[in-house]
Amino acid sequence: MRVKMVSVTYGRKINLGDYNSANIECDLWADIDEGDDLDRCMAGLWDMAKANVKAQALPLKRNLEAQVEQIFLGLPVELRDEINANQGAD
Repeated sequence: MRVKMVSVTYGRKINLGDYNSANIECDLWADIDEGDDLDRCMAGLWDMAKANVKAQALPLKRNLEAQVEQIFLGLPVELRDEINANQGAD
């Protein structure tokens, strides 16, 4: 059997809160030439797809972390201290 083309699809769903989410996906296709190592081609496509999705997701994750930090900083000092103490107990 001769494989002529391969493809990969990689995606992540990020919860944005308030019942919203972002779907980030990457579809990659590659033509395979005679003598190409199919496993190396597939591994390269997977690595490329994952890197692209991660790069697109990073700004969303940073934004979410900043929102959580703002909420945390708005809490009374006693409540922040209690949360920090409970996180250290895990």
